[in-house]
Amino acid sequence: MSEFFSKSGMARRADEARAVVERLAAAGCRFLQIESPDNNGSLRGKIVPLAPSLFASGTAFARVMLAVKGGGNICFSAPFANTENGCGKIVSMPDLATAVALPWKRDVAGVICDYYMNDGTPCPVDARQLLRSVEAQMATQNYSARVALETEVYILQQDEALMRQERFAELPSFGYSRMFYSISRVPSFEGLAKEFVTRCEAAGIPIEAFHTEWGRGMYEYTFAPQTPLKAADDSVRAKLYLKELCAERGLVACYMAAKSIDEGDTCSGCHHNFSIWRGSENIFWDPSAGRLSQTARHAAAGLLETMPAFSLVHRPWVNSYRRMNYFLGAPENASWGEENAFVGIRVVHGAAPERMTRFEHRVSGTDMNPYLSIASILLASLRGMREKKDPQPYAQSGNPTEDKRWERLPRAMPEAIELFRKSTAVAEELGAEFAAHFSRTREEEWNDFSAAIASPEQALQKGPVTDWELRRYFETA
Repeated sequence: MSEFFSKSGMARRADEARAVVERLAAAGCRFLQIESPDNNGSLRGKIVPLAPSLFASGTAFARVMLAVKGGGNICFSAPFANTENGCGKIVSMPDLATAVALPWKRDVAGVICDYYMNDGTPCPVDARQLLRSVEAQMATQNYSARVALETEVYILQQDEALMRQERFAELPSFGYSRMFYSISRVPSFEGLAKEFVTRCEAAGIPIEAFHTEWGRGMYEYTFAPQTPLKAADDSVRAKLYLKELCAERGLVACYMAAKSIDEGDTCSGCHHNFSIWRGSENIFWDPSAGRLSQTARHAAAGLLETMPAFSLVHRPWVNSYRRMNYFLGAPENASWGEENAFVGIRVVHGAAPERMTRFEHRVSGTDMNPYLSIASILLASLRGMREKKDPQPYAQSGNPTEDKRWERLPRAMPEAIELFRKSTAVAEELGAEFAAHFSRTREEEWNDFSAAIASPEQALQKGPVTDWELRRYFETA
């Protein structure tokens, strides 16, 4: 047994929690919303009384929390949670730094948790613990990172009868036009946007903008740059809070990558903007040369080399591969370019390059797990920096798929799973146990789709979004 769950360890955490509990109680909170991330990018949890003891010993969850497939189904053959090991318990431990009052819930506070084994060691398949370890690894090299996500989402009108019958394709969109950056879209989204931003601010989540996107009922909200762990926490919380707000207003927020493929929308992506810093210096910018630094080039080489193998992280579901069309900003190959929206990695300098120079990783759909996607991006960057490799020259404007220098990204889950499993980089960076567990849950997901749909890969390439995909991902992606 590690010191973590010793009597002294628990007593120390209870003491540390007392001031936090008093602060939340003074804000009128009597209950705590446990917000425990699953490995799919959603928060699950419990409502419990507010007490210091919870912060000392945590609360138990079944291991299957981390073996959830699409639609809330469970993968009982995953190495970490299966019928042979009995799918036992793990401990969800509140992170004091994330404890916030939720004013719109009146007497409820929220706190994000990490998973631990019963012996007090970090859970080996917890993506939040993985990202925490990446931050620690960077700190030993005097590095830090700033991360800002851009999240696209479908918003539709709620119809309980249709939803009970799982007729999600028939729900009308919240907005009639496909205009992006519109301030006149009908019906008005202003009230929704202001309340969403207000709630996020109350929870310590800085939202920079909320606007319409290219597609009926499509919207985007963007976050201010944060540390990697805070950026992921903000992402999963904002997703939960927007879903709750929409439900209150007779709306539904859907985070599927592609709800349909015949309406001319851009599908739902989540661009990851990030830079690496040493102290107050953005090491992606070379001030003496006035251009992208050599360190950034090494990081780009690591990203591009590993991008095909890490595709399963950024496109984790059957439906994710619907969102693959370079012309709509969903890259098809491991390419990069300066201010080029058609590539996998866009280099952005902005008006103040010494501060704003960054990479925009454009592969992820909005259905990814931000803890895992951010961790994989930073690990790939650090790998490239260690190996000091140089990438191919930029992809110029135009169609990067016609440039044979760039490796093609997987077009469907079976190919992505195979590359993920075969990759030395994946095993070394994510850990063999995490990689085996995650790939098995994705394999079962594809097997479920294959059992339900004739000619599954052909259906993804040529057919409309299937009812199976809508039932599976509409509410839970």
